[in-house]
Amino acid sequence: MGFRTHPRDPKDVEARTPTKREVTSAVMSTFDPMGLASPVLIEGKALIQSIWRSGIDWDDVILEKDEVAWKRYMENLRMLQGLRIARCFSYCNTEGELHTFTDASEKAYACAVYWRQKTDESTYRVTLLAGKARVTPLRPVSIPRLELQAALLGTRMAQAIANELDIAVGRRTYWTDSSTVLTWIKTDPRTFKPFVAHRLAEIEESTKPQEWRWVPGSQNPADDATREAPADFDHTHRWFNGPEFLMWDESRWPKPRTFKQEPSGEEKEAYLVATARTADAQPTPDPHRFSSWVRLLRATARVLQFIELCRPRKESACVSRQLEQQDPTWRTTRAKQPRSTWKIRTPEAPTEAWLPLDPPHLKKAEKILLRSSQGESFGEKDPERHPKLRRLDVVMEDGLLRLRGRIDAAQYIDAGCKRPIVLDGKHVIARLLIKHYHEAFQHGNHATVMNEVRQRYWILGLRSIIRATAVRCQWCKVYRSTPRLPPTGDLPIERLRHGEPPFTCAAVDYFGPMTVTVGRRHEKRWGVLFTCLTTRAVHMELAASLTADSMLLALRRMAARRGMPKVIYSDNGTNFVGANKELKQAIENAREADVVSRAAQMNIKWKFIPPGAPNMGGAWERLVRSVKTALAVTLKERHPREEVLHTLLLEAEHVVNSRPLVAREESWESEALTPNHFLIGRSCGAPSIGDYRDEDLTGKKNMESGEAYGRPLLE
Repeated sequence: MGFRTHPRDPKDVEARTPTKREVTSAVMSTFDPMGLASPVLIEGKALIQSIWRSGIDWDDVILEKDEVAWKRYMENLRMLQGLRIARCFSYCNTEGELHTFTDASEKAYACAVYWRQKTDESTYRVTLLAGKARVTPLRPVSIPRLELQAALLGTRMAQAIANELDIAVGRRTYWTDSSTVLTWIKTDPRTFKPFVAHRLAEIEESTKPQEWRWVPGSQNPADDATREAPADFDHTHRWFNGPEFLMWDESRWPKPRTFKQEPSGEEKEAYLVATARTADAQPTPDPHRFSSWVRLLRATARVLQFIELCRPRKESACVSRQLEQQDPTWRTTRAKQPRSTWKIRTPEAPTEAWLPLDPPHLKKAEKILLRSSQGESFGEKDPERHPKLRRLDVVMEDGLLRLRGRIDAAQYIDAGCKRPIVLDGKHVIARLLIKHYHEAFQHGNHATVMNEVRQRYWILGLRSIIRATAVRCQWCKVYRSTPRLPPTGDLPIERLRHGEPPFTCAAVDYFGPMTVTVGRRHEKRWGVLFTCLTTRAVHMELAASLTADSMLLALRRMAARRGMPKVIYSDNGTNFVGANKELKQAIENAREADVVSRAAQMNIKWKFIPPGAPNMGGAWERLVRSVKTALAVTLKERHPREEVLHTLLLEAEHVVNSRPLVAREESWESEALTPNHFLIGRSCGAPSIGDYRDEDLTGKKNMESGEAYGRPLLE
């Protein structure tokens, strides 16, 4: 095993500037699992890191500075062509020594493991077993940390080699030129920060502090794998044979040095914690771990209850001088007995009992939680002067901040309502409290929750917190959510004929019946609504029956005043839900018999919406509702004469045609665009003629009656 002993001549690769992909392929193609050529190959890994840091793509040529390093790396590879390494490191089965050297620099950190074996009384043989070099991370790391990384790398490699060797290892020695690392290894790892502590703990598991020794940097062979490649890298190099002092007796090795321990910045900071006991300090659970105010309150009450049970109970045992059983010598000595002594009562055996939460514990827990919330929000010292409470008149009562109002003299009002407790709405306890009120009052509206909260608490920013609580409430999300509306379709071409006169494309619909007075009898009349699909104007006609002739007469009257339509839309009768059977049958018969044929003679194209799709007739159904709303103001249960009803229909038509088609964007605009602008050139109609009273409704003058009926509508 080892790197390729006869690598190919790299002149063909040096002929041009390589790309990132080619450099990576060439560097990674070298196979050196034992790290024997680490001083040369580490430059290739550093080159890949530099190219990666430049941010170029895989097929882009490398930068000029990287090209210089690339050529130098290819030149250094030629030194490996004639390199021959003897892999036999032990000529006898006697035990030997493992010597591990570690070093680090800003470029890389490395280790080298050597086998030292005694051949005769004064001769030693040193052979390189394995080496390893790694580039430093992209993120800057201090040199002491890199030296520690190198020491950990050497520890792992020495342990792996020792486990694989069949020859007994008599001694292990680890060499480093870092005085900081030597000081760390001889110190308790728990005194350092996690980065250093974790690595020192692993080193401590495999080595002993006395196995680590210091070596000068000039005699450290691991330093060759952290610098530039040596110019004379052959089998006689120090990297393969180890430092010269390993050939000598141990007495001539580098002497241990005593280093002055100085702060390295990796030690943990020591804090002196002084505890002070206050009378108001109470243990409270972490409110962030609770999702309900009731649970937090009960948990706090249980903690208080547990503390009371853990405290030793004291009882007063009075010794009376009057009882001879307690003091038999009292009559002779007349000695005074101690008044009372305190005895700690200890139960003979532990008992188990379920103690329910009583109101005193709950009230005490609530007071502790509210006091904790105020202390965290407004501070423990002078909370009345907190900037958030600058505009509020607050007072401190029984350890709680309360808002002082002007109703202190009111009777039969709870004291908590007179002076509510002040809380910050951003605190978690206040949010849990608002959530409790929101759920307790059946997820009611904001005003209800706000009214109930302010009976006892004055929470800053209450309205916004209630709104946010309702938004986060899962119940409100489920039961108050609205379905997602489907995307609206395109308008038909008849709705977009803006260059043609009104009512060129129209729609017709019936509504009613409405009762009118004819002589002494009541008869039914139906309203016929024509709407322009382009301008959204309406035209009203009164039909005496539901026959096809009556419908066509209404169409002729509309055409005489508005012009003959080219296209007419209507439903097919199935959408008249709630209408009488006669109206449905008449519309269906009219569609099937006379209306279509006669409309064709008038050069009118009649279109019907599909059955069971009333949404397609929304263009006229919505206007029918507007007309009905306008008529409901005047008609109600009255039975006007036919002429009065006709007048009311026309006035309702005028009101509907006076509605704005678009909203006014600016307040200085005189009026909005209405359908009347397309029909009569202006929005409003003629003013009312005369002034009439409600008594005129019973008169015989139809004009006065119609005017009185229509006055509320126009108002």
